[in-house]
Amino acid sequence: MAEIIMPKMGDAMTEGKVVKWYKKAGDAVKKGEPVLEIETDKVNLDLEAEADGTLGQIAAPDGQVVPVGGVLAMILAEGEKDAAPAPAPAKKDGAPVPSPAPSARGGEDTPAPQQRRATDQKDSIRHSTGEYGEAVDMKGPRRDRTATNVVPMPQQQTGARPRSSPLARRMAEDLGVDIAAVQGSGPRGRIIAADIKASGAPVSSPARAARNGGAPLATRQVPLSAMRRTIARRLAESTGPIPHFYLTVDYDVTNLMSVREQVNEIEGVKLSVNDFIVRAAALALRQHPNVNASWGDEAITQHGEVHIGIAVATPEGLITPVIRNADGKSVVQIGQEVRSLAEKAKNRKLKPDEYQGSTFTISNLGAWGIEEFTAIINPPNSAILAIGAAESRPVVVDRQIVVRDRMKVTMSCDHRVVDGATGAEYLKTLRLFIEQPLRIVV
Repeated sequence: MAEIIMPKMGDAMTEGKVVKWYKKAGDAVKKGEPVLEIETDKVNLDLEAEADGTLGQIAAPDGQVVPVGGVLAMILAEGEKDAAPAPAPAKKDGAPVPSPAPSARGGEDTPAPQQRRATDQKDSIRHSTGEYGEAVDMKGPRRDRTATNVVPMPQQQTGARPRSSPLARRMAEDLGVDIAAVQGSGPRGRIIAADIKASGAPVSSPARAARNGGAPLATRQVPLSAMRRTIARRLAESTGPIPHFYLTVDYDVTNLMSVREQVNEIEGVKLSVNDFIVRAAALALRQHPNVNASWGDEAITQHGEVHIGIAVATPEGLITPVIRNADGKSVVQIGQEVRSLAEKAKNRKLKPDEYQGSTFTISNLGAWGIEEFTAIINPPNSAILAIGAAESRPVVVDRQIVVRDRMKVTMSCDHRVVDGATGAEYLKTLRLFIEQPLRIVV
C-alpha cells in the first residue's frame, strides 16, 4: 500500500490545491503514471503514482486545499483491501473547516425536523441561484408580495397599450422595466414616473448601459488562488520588517538602443532592452557583492553566484523566474532563457528550481508606458530594480539641447544590508554598462 501525499515544492509552500483527478477510485494505475493535477503557490503540476496497483478511495476531491504532507489517496497492491484514508483537512479561504462534532450516541448528529426543513429550503435556493444561494437566503431583503401598495385602478382593456406619461416611458426604458406590467396610479390608471420607481427596477439596466457604450458592471467575488495568497503573505513579510529606501537615476540609453538593433540584425533574434539590463545588472553585481546579499539574524550573506529574478505578470499575479549565473551568459542566451521561462510562468509550468534562489530582482513596467515606479523587495534579496519606459526626451548635452533616449531606474534597498552610499555606488557602476553598452556585449 502506497500513499499519495501533498508534496512540498518549496520552502515557502505550506499547502496545495487539488485541481482534478485523472483517475477514480478502483482504477488501475501504473508507477510513473499521472494520477492527479495539483496547484501550488507558483505552478500546476501532475503527481505520479509511485507504485503499480489500484487507486483506493480519494480523501481530497477536486478543488480541496490540503496541507503539505496531507494524504490524498492510497494505492492498493494486489490483494489489499481498501482502507480509506482519513479525509485530508479541507480548507476554505486558507482556514481549516471544522469537522462536524459527533452526537452523544457516538454517531453523527441527526438534524432536528426544523433543521432539516431549513436545510432543504437553503438547498433549493442554492440549486436555483448558484453558489451564492446561501447568501441570498440569509441576507436578501424580505418583501411582502401579498400587500397592496397602490390604489386599484380600472384595468386597461386586454391588448390595449397602457396609458403612460412621457417621463414614465423614458424612465422605464432607462431602467429596463416592462411598462405593460406596471400598475398605474395616475388619473384613469395612467402610469406615471412614481409607478416606475415603485416597480423595484434596478438602478442600472442593459438598456442604459447599451446607450452608454458598455455592459453593466456586476459585483462578484474572486476566490483566492494559492499564488495570490502567497503573494499577499510575502508582500506583508517584505514591507513590514524590511526597511525600504529608494534611489532613482536617469540613464541615457541612446547607445543601448542602437547596439540592440545591431545585435538583433546580426544574430537574427529579437532581444528586448530588458535583456541587456539583466546582463548589465549582473555584471555590476560582480563588482558590488554587498548588494548581491541577504540579511540574516546572525550574519549578512554575500552570495558567490549572481542569480537574477525577472518579475513576470501572469493572470494570477507576479512570479519571478530566475536567470542563474546571469553574469556568465551572453545577452542572446539571457534573452532566450527569459522568453522560455516567461512562457512556462504564464502556463504555470515552472519547476521549483526555476523560480527559487534569486539573489537580485528586476521588475520592468516600461512596456506598459510607466515612466517611473518603486518596487517592493523580494525576500531574501536586499534590492530590486524598477525599470521605467525608454523614451525620447530633449536634454542638454555640451550646453546644447538635443534629443536623447532616456530611462528612469529606481532601486529599492534593504537598509539593513545596503546603505545609501553603497546603493549609489552600485547604480554608478550600472550606468557605465548601460550607457556604454559595448561593455555588455564584449
